[in-house]
Amino acid sequence: MDLATGQNLIKQKKFPQALKLFDYLVKLDPNNLNLNFYLGRIYSELHDFKNGIKFYKKYLKFKKNSVACHLNLAILFLNIGDKKNSEKHFKKLISINNDYVYAYYGLFSLSEKLLKDKDFNHLEKVLKKRETNLKDKSIINFLLSKKERKNKNIERELSFLHDYHKQSLDSNILYNKQSQFYYENVLKNFYNKINLTNSSKKYEDIKPIFIIGLPRSGSTLIESLLSSGETKVRTYGECNYFNMAIFDQIKNKIFTKEFAINKSAIEIDLNSIEVSIEDRYAINNKQDNNLLFLDKSLENFFNIEIILKIFPKAKFIHTKRNIKDAILSIYFSMLPELSWTLSLKNINNYVSNYQETIFYFKKKYPNKIFEVDLDEFTTNVVKGSKDLFKFCELNWNDEILNFYKRKDLFSKTISSSQIRKEISQKHKSSYHKYHFLLDKV
Repeated sequence: MDLATGQNLIKQKKFPQALKLFDYLVKLDPNNLNLNFYLGRIYSELHDFKNGIKFYKKYLKFKKNSVACHLNLAILFLNIGDKKNSEKHFKKLISINNDYVYAYYGLFSLSEKLLKDKDFNHLEKVLKKRETNLKDKSIINFLLSKKERKNKNIERELSFLHDYHKQSLDSNILYNKQSQFYYENVLKNFYNKINLTNSSKKYEDIKPIFIIGLPRSGSTLIESLLSSGETKVRTYGECNYFNMAIFDQIKNKIFTKEFAINKSAIEIDLNSIEVSIEDRYAINNKQDNNLLFLDKSLENFFNIEIILKIFPKAKFIHTKRNIKDAILSIYFSMLPELSWTLSLKNINNYVSNYQETIFYFKKKYPNKIFEVDLDEFTTNVVKGSKDLFKFCELNWNDEILNFYKRKDLFSKTISSSQIRKEISQKHKSSYHKYHFLLDKV
């Protein structure tokens, strides 16, 4: 076992196994300070933030100007709500490299007020530099769109936003082509037709909760509520473990050079899925009284059938909102890792697939899927929360509604700042003036 093996485990998101290996490597080579960086990453992914921060700081003593380490610390502090330290590390990144574009986006994510006119002016200069890559240009255009939104200049806002989407799409064209094909063809055509084989039924007693739906529809709010009760619910956030396990099996069967589908080859071996997810969820490490975990990988609405074959007692929380507002909220967010979010046309296609799939599974498994309408939920939070907890078979107490005050609250999404505020209905009117965009699709 060596460093390369450990790096591969991290890449595969097998963090418990990675931790064991790196603990072993540290004992073999205690003077290898580079190992602290990987331990920082692993502990952070396992939600042991105290140790994550400790090992990252150890690494910084060794390499004070490590861009990767300062970035990871900035994001980690952002995710746990420590704005002061997150800001410190983002600003340190800018002091190391004044053209480090993502650091400006990080500051913006903490608070729009942290980006001053001088910062926007500098970003506009960086945008015009020949050597600035497409990814950085896309981020700059996104930030400039937010500046113009604040200035209520819709025309310029949408112009910058259009450039953001185009450049994000172009910056990784091969990945985006494959990803788009997967969403529009494979998932659309096979969510109700995949042949499932070799179910072992060894996880019949585990009761995981899966939050599904579209981004920007209240999923992070629901995750925070569910993980704030007396019964400890371990949350894995948007881990995408099922998608990873499924895609590993079928990628060689469905893609040709022309990205064509071999319709006869879509078969899922459930035993292989089980092996993959037990490593990632660390199921074997759980005590008998702690067989409850939460997965907020929203795209799992495509995988409901497969999940229920492995976890028959699984429950699904479907978060939704006004569909026009949902589409526009996605379009106005920076989600480049989701290729389908990079144009209104693609968003509409994805949403259509989502609506069709959800309708199918709601009809097939009506007792397994609980719907949370964001507008209705925020109108009567107490009733909505109690109904949610009852469905999940979790104990309710009124203190849960103060989740935003928790110091251990963790969110790995762009909603991390919003969930540390009291629940409000501000979302309702945010996109009404942009509805005209949907008439052009």
